[in-house]
Amino acid sequence: MCKRVVHIIICVIISGWFTNAHGQYTGATARLDTNSILIGDQIGLELTVTVPTGRYVQWPVFIDTLVRNVEILRKSGIDTVASASGYYTIRQKLFITSFDSGMYVIPPLYFRYFSKGDTLSFFMETMPLYLEVQTIAVEPDQDIKPIKPPLRAPVTIREMLPWIGLILLAILLAFALFYYLKRRKKTPPVVTTRLKPTIPPYEAAVEALNALRQKKLWQAGRVKDYYSELTDIVREYIELRFGVRALEMTTGEIETALRPLAINAAAREKLHQTLLLADLVKFAKAQPLPLENDTSMEHCIDFVRETKPPKENIPAGNEQVTFSETKTDT
Repeated sequence: MCKRVVHIIICVIISGWFTNAHGQYTGATARLDTNSILIGDQIGLELTVTVPTGRYVQWPVFIDTLVRNVEILRKSGIDTVASASGYYTIRQKLFITSFDSGMYVIPPLYFRYFSKGDTLSFFMETMPLYLEVQTIAVEPDQDIKPIKPPLRAPVTIREMLPWIGLILLAILLAFALFYYLKRRKKTPPVVTTRLKPTIPPYEAAVEALNALRQKKLWQAGRVKDYYSELTDIVREYIELRFGVRALEMTTGEIETALRPLAINAAAREKLHQTLLLADLVKFAKAQPLPLENDTSMEHCIDFVRETKPPKENIPAGNEQVTFSETKTDT
């Protein structure tokens, strides 16, 4: 009986010694940066677990709420630090806040650790923590203002890229416009003319109309080309003869500009009808009859005849200018 009691006492002593040695380093702690904050403030909650080398720790999973009204904003990574005494320490920091005032209890957090291949598990827990969330003192006689001033977020290169691109594009367009205007200013406009500038306008118009008749454009199906050349000859003649910028005017504007001039009304009306028909051909794809094509040429000839300068204003050698008559099959 005495031997049995002695064995029990020895086992208790050995068991207590192992427990003492085991508990000397193994443990879990939770520590708050502070136990009292204002609404919306952020503090850190540091979790530390120390276990013998060769043991595995099952770390709890934290989502977005630690306890009711205490939110987890973000989490640090889990760090592991080994020591020379046969133990290693695992740490993680949670950043928490609360938007409701009051006293909150953070309950013990449990950690399970075990050896690989061993079905026996051990558990450790942290001490409960107390967090006081205080409200903001309100002064009724003061204006309402934010709890904290707005935070200025740093501007990143990625956010600036679209603005940089727009500035560079604006500079490029401005340079291109400047270069275009400068080049346009230096380069004289190219003027194409159907009338010879070395002879009087009346004679030049006569020559151009005869040349157009000889081309026989509308007989070859090129009705639009025929009316384009015909009206261009007459418009340029009007510019040179009367100083009216007919090449830049519409048919109605030409009629208005010629009305005050000393021009035979019948000849002016014939020209107006020819210009109207030419507009229909060029812009409305009209197809005049062969007789209308010949008549348009005759109307232009009549207009040039009627606006021929007086003989005293015609240079010597130009008095006998005549139109060649060619018979056209209709």
